[in-house]
Formats: sequence, structure tokens, C-alpha cells
Amino acid sequence: MGRRPPTFRLKRRYLLARINPPWREFEAKELYSAVMEAATSLWGDRITACMQPSVVTVARGYAILRCTRGEDERLATAIATVVGANRHPVSLRTVARSGTILSLKRRMARMPLKGERLAIERGGRAMEAVRYAGQKIDLIEEGIKNQELLFFTDNELEER
Repeated sequence: MGRRPPTFRLKRRYLLARINPPWREFEAKELYSAVMEAATSLWGDRITACMQPSVVTVARGYAILRCTRGEDERLATAIATVVGANRHPVSLRTVARSGTILSLKRRMARMPLKGERLAIERGGRAMEAVRYAGQKIDLIEEGIKNQELLFFTDNELEER
């Protein structure tokens, strides 16, 4: 049995979603579970089955998701409700939509890279800094019971 001609194929839409926090690494299977849970809790089993959501790829702090054409608005709404994956807090924000994976991969290549990690010392405490494009820096101090997250700019880091 050969491939179906284009007129018989199911039409798909693809969403490019930014993963926050960008330093957290996820596999496609972990995000798929989180997306399916969010979609079924928001829309129910029947509509989620019609959407056929899936995670195509995860790279550079972004994820490409697939659904059937006409259901991309519902999928975008569902992924906005994702709060965690694999017991780690995470949020997904829709950046772009397209009819092809290639156009989203090209767009993702133009996006800034996820945070560059630096080790710094501030106030006698060792911290890890994550620098993003756009002069934003997050300082993370790992503690015994929790982590403290501080927000900086490049200018404030240079003053120290």
C-alpha cells in the first residue's frame, strides 16, 4: 500500500511553544504527558481525541506540537494551562503557529538561545546565573529546603 495522495491526508497544524524555565531540560514524552493531561482536563476526552495533540520535538528551550487543523486554538489554550511535567514546574507559551514543521524550525533557529549558565559569588554565597538575550539574568541559589530565585540585568551584574 503506497502513500496517500495529499487530498486524502489529514491536515495538521503545528505550534511553536517556549518552555519556561528555559534551563530545565525535558524529553518529548514528558511534555506530551503534561499536554495530554491539560487538554483532557480542560476539554474532555472526546475533544482531545479529535485534536490528536502530540509533541513533535523539543530543542533549545522550545517545543513543536502538532494537532489537527482547526483545533490549534484549543491546543494553544490547553498548553497555557500546563503547570508541571515530570514533577518539575513548567509553563508553555505559544510563540507561533504554522502548517509545516520546517517553517517553525526556521523560526526557532532565529530565536535567542536558552540561557547561558555562569557560576558567580554574591554576598559570600555561591550562585548559578542564567543569562538570557535581552539583558535578563536569573540568579539561582540552591538551598537545603528550597531555591531562591533573583532577577537581575547585565548592568547590575557588572556593578558587583
